[in-house]
Amino acid sequence: MSLEDIPTYFSDALDISLEAGQALLSVVVILTVLLPVMYLSRNRKGFVLELFLFLILEAFLVGIGWFPFWLLIATVALMAFGIAAIGTDAVVGR
Repeated sequence: MSLEDIPTYFSDALDISLEAGQALLSVVVILTVLLPVMYLSRNRKGFVLELFLFLILEAFLVGIGWFPFWLLIATVALMAFGIAAIGTDAVVGR
């Protein structure tokens, strides 16, 4: 048994599709790591740390085969659009 086989066993045990099993396990791993970080940095400006940690976790999950690559690309695109919107607001002066 390897890390790549865990979603298969999980989806078979719950009688769901493999993609749903991969998504559920990915969400569990992401929340297990991010929730304590979000709690510990709640009064500070930890938003950038949380974003980078989220990207690193997604890249790790893509690497072990639990998370689809296109979702990582979509996340990066959304972050780029958000940063562009912040930059546009700063230049325009809103």
